[in-house]
Amino acid sequence: RPCRKRSTRSPDKDPPLLRTSQPSTDSRQAPLTALASSTLFAAMAMLARQLSRTIPGHQVALVRFVTGVVVTVLAFAFLRLDLRPRRWGWLISRGIFGGAAVLLYFQCIEKIGVGMATLLNYTAPVWSLMFAWFFLRERPRKHAGVALALTLVGVALVTSGRAHAWRLGVWETVGVLSAVFSGMAITSIRATRMQDPGGRPSENSWTVFASFTLFGSLTTLPTVLPPIGGWVVPTLREWLLLGGCSLLSVAAQLLMTSALGRLTAVGLGIIQQVTVVLTLVGGWLFFQESISLRGAIGSLLTIAGVLWSVLAERASAESLRGAGTA
Repeated sequence: RPCRKRSTRSPDKDPPLLRTSQPSTDSRQAPLTALASSTLFAAMAMLARQLSRTIPGHQVALVRFVTGVVVTVLAFAFLRLDLRPRRWGWLISRGIFGGAAVLLYFQCIEKIGVGMATLLNYTAPVWSLMFAWFFLRERPRKHAGVALALTLVGVALVTSGRAHAWRLGVWETVGVLSAVFSGMAITSIRATRMQDPGGRPSENSWTVFASFTLFGSLTTLPTVLPPIGGWVVPTLREWLLLGGCSLLSVAAQLLMTSALGRLTAVGLGIIQQVTVVLTLVGGWLFFQESISLRGAIGSLLTIAGVLWSVLAERASAESLRGAGTA
């Protein structure tokens, strides 16, 4: 009988033990996945900065979102993906706030440079911390608080090291607003990926990504249509850059969504500061965007905060695995 077969199964093949070890492995891989996502986002931002010399930022954002829609449709057709939405409210929230954040971010890249735009946009962990605590009752771990504090000190030094740091202009304000929207979008992703105590299945990476690209396209489309805006016809070289920027964005977005299945919103936000450092250095090297000694020190502190987060996350996973196999 089935009950006798389960009772005679050897301990090393017991399903509960297998289930306790698997989340530990995933938790250890999640920070590395987030780091890969952050690196791709930095590369995407650099291409967007190059394009902004001739193509408006909002048009770059629209092409990015439309590319995501096309990729989702192709994946659904050939991979038989399950795109049935289950948590409508959080998916809509993710799409609207995420689309608005990207639109404002790309416009800031065009107006104030890739380094400063990314720096302001990636203060989102401060907002996601508050949103996740308020909406998800998600208290950050102690090590996350220390790492976040270290990261924010670094970001503050980078900001104060720029010539116009103490003059918050229109586009600097837009950059902060993009961070607020991004913080809410990250919290929404986290909510769609969390296990539901009521038994509802969580959203997969593709349904979250589909909502982001669909609502992002709807958000940015009016900016290239009269009377709000217009379409600038790209050259062949610009189309190639647009395609590369969009594909990098798709890969980075899917990796980020996957990482949020095992990381808290705060943990992901800390690791994403790698994108800030890479774009600041890239802006200085390729676009003559200034960076001071104080800014360099701030960048090092930001990296230290990221490393703290990754190592602490790994140690936490090792502890969890030891408890599960004891």
